[in-house]
Amino acid sequence: MRIFITSLLATAFLASAQDEPATDAKRPKKGEKPQFVIDLEALSKEDKVAYSDAFRRANSLFQQKRIFESLEALEEVDAIYAKNPASLTLRGACYVEFRAFDKARMVFAKSLKISPGNFNVRFNVAEIEFVTKNYAKSLKILEPLLLEANKNKATETMTPLIKFKIALCKIKTGDLAGAEAIVAETDFLDDSPLFYFGKAALDYKKDNGAGAERWLARAARIFRSSNGGLLAPWQDTLIEFGYIKSFYGGDLEVESGISTGSEGE
Repeated sequence: MRIFITSLLATAFLASAQDEPATDAKRPKKGEKPQFVIDLEALSKEDKVAYSDAFRRANSLFQQKRIFESLEALEEVDAIYAKNPASLTLRGACYVEFRAFDKARMVFAKSLKISPGNFNVRFNVAEIEFVTKNYAKSLKILEPLLLEANKNKATETMTPLIKFKIALCKIKTGDLAGAEAIVAETDFLDDSPLFYFGKAALDYKKDNGAGAERWLARAARIFRSSNGGLLAPWQDTLIEFGYIKSFYGGDLEVESGISTGSEGE
């Protein structure tokens, strides 16, 4: 089972307050450092090195899908400093991999208290709502994110996938015309799979499975990559949505409260 959690590769040892749009009164004013950055800068040289090493190792292990080991490395991170939104986001992503969505929600909520309005965390919360089939809630989060995504170079590349998820949410919430309008905004010349996956989703909705599979086959030919990573989040989205089967066989079941092996928190 693969769950897409974006932006983990963009997490840094020290985050910049300017990386997030300042629309919340609780966020630091432009040019001001968030408290967690001040705290991290105040660490001793030895702690900074140990913290950075442990964080990088935790992130690397996560990318390798070695989730238990990633959580163990995060224990080392938290022993030095436990209020970095980046490490909290990584922990939440680990819980999502275990489909322990309730735990993930709590961690992401804690992260948002420290870094209000954090784009990455809000996207992850929308993703949880999506995979737990709370499409109206997911849509309510994704639509504002879409408006923000194009305003920041760090997030603008996520715009097509956000649009795709919005279109799927609209299908499930009875706004088929809204979904069709999103797909109509794109075409085969775009540099993302949105056109092909959007067309496939609409065909699946119309019970035209053969037509949908043709669109997906075209996407696979055009956007193929050596490791298949380019299309993975798009395929995972359709798997979670229920339009295509999991590559691991059978349908996915949603659960929460699953043990992560890191219960001593």
